[in-house]
Amino acid sequence: MLAILAVSDKRNIATLAGGLLRLGWDVVATEGTHRLLRNEGHDVGRVADLAGVPTLLGGRVKTLTLSVMGGILARDTETDLKEIAEYGIPRVDLVCCNYYILPELVDGMDLTAFRERVDIGGPAMLRGAAKNCEHVIPLSDPDDYEQVLGLLGQEGGAASAVPMSHRLRLAEKAFEISAAYDASVSALFGAQA
Repeated sequence: MLAILAVSDKRNIATLAGGLLRLGWDVVATEGTHRLLRNEGHDVGRVADLAGVPTLLGGRVKTLTLSVMGGILARDTETDLKEIAEYGIPRVDLVCCNYYILPELVDGMDLTAFRERVDIGGPAMLRGAAKNCEHVIPLSDPDDYEQVLGLLGQEGGAASAVPMSHRLRLAEKAFEISAAYDASVSALFGAQA
């Protein structure tokens, strides 16, 4: 089982990572999340290693790669499994992602600095996981981590322990968070016009 963690709200993330690791999962994280988890003593990998390329364009491209998005969007079909195997793309079973609260972050920032803070890869990963929630657990709210860990623990860590009804609620929340983020970005661009 493989989890990708990429969070700006770091509440409970060390608990989630530690729980997944104890259940035998592999965990990779983006730079800031990776640094925090390593400082907490958790043996997590870097998303850049999974992606097969370093962070590019001054940090603009971290997760928008075939290896990351292909692993998130892969289904349990013969065709999908064959394709990801052919290209060495690992299956992703859980994506935990949330984004910066832009109005608080950008207060007093100039337009160029603000545009650089707009998250593209995080929303893409979370939306991909939510779209593919039958095969990937989409997590965005730190208050949901403990319940998901509890469900996983009932089945020895198997992702299948999280029922589809619960995955759909998590997907709903992921799309709600994504929509709110997009509305915030839109309003902030509009305010600059």
